[in-house]
Amino acid sequence: MSISTFTFDNYSVILSFDGDRTIYIKLTDKVNFMVYEANLTGNDFAKDLFAPSMAERFTVMCKCFGSEKNYSRTTSIVNGNLKLKFTGVLDDFLRIGFDVYLKEKILSNDGQLTMNFNRIEQRQELVNQSLVERCDALDKRCNALETQLEKQSKEFYQILDQLDVLLFPASQMSCHSQFPIAMPKISSETLDVNQAAMGQLRFENLSTFYKLRKLTIRSFTLSNLERMKNNTITDLELHGSGTAFNSLKGIENFPNLTSLTVSGAPGLTNVVATLKSVPHKIKTFKFQTCAGINVVEMQTYCQENKFFVAFS
Repeated sequence: MSISTFTFDNYSVILSFDGDRTIYIKLTDKVNFMVYEANLTGNDFAKDLFAPSMAERFTVMCKCFGSEKNYSRTTSIVNGNLKLKFTGVLDDFLRIGFDVYLKEKILSNDGQLTMNFNRIEQRQELVNQSLVERCDALDKRCNALETQLEKQSKEFYQILDQLDVLLFPASQMSCHSQFPIAMPKISSETLDVNQAAMGQLRFENLSTFYKLRKLTIRSFTLSNLERMKNNTITDLELHGSGTAFNSLKGIENFPNLTSLTVSGAPGLTNVVATLKSVPHKIKTFKFQTCAGINVVEMQTYCQENKFFVAFS
């Protein structure tokens, strides 16, 4: 379906072609509020030896309404009908011409009522056209803003990548030991927290690392994971120290975690119950020196869900 719109003199034109045999044309007189329309087929045109196809006629009509070079159209009223005469040069060598007759669109026997209907219809078309233009302008503006936002976001992250994140209180920082880990880049993809740093770690700041993939904490002494949160970590290693670490409660704070390694946590219990109670994406479990875990229960849980688990 091809649809084109035009304006000339006091008329607005809608012209469409179904791609096969029918051309629809509608002319609206914007001054006298009269509407003429027709669905044209091959039978509506005079027969001649070199008759153009409907597609060629549609092309000629579009170029005539568009006032292109070597194409013209004239209008006149004949017996109450609107006559359109089209002439042009097809393919730059074949001159053709044909006439089209359009009947006035009568909505009522009352001429004034018909005129009023046409006036309302014309105003509605103008409103629709204005709305379409405003929507197009808004769409262009949105696209421009989106492009600008993408550019600014890229620049923002370039600056953000240069920032440091304070993982420890300033009073606890040391040039000799804690400083390298105390102020890691916010764009860090791996963090390894050693035993000396564990006691002063600001767990609430872990969420600011927007690229962090692997977190390793040595001498982990929290009882569970509720104080920790990060949306990008996929690999978490917790090396316990004693029996303080006793629950995986809070594991849901790592929504993209796929691999969990725990060692040196003999007090860790109720692992399966905790995992069943929250959504998670963990596919690989590795436990070492975790005597409190029910091995048979954990192996059954992983087998049923096609997870990998290893004990040592």
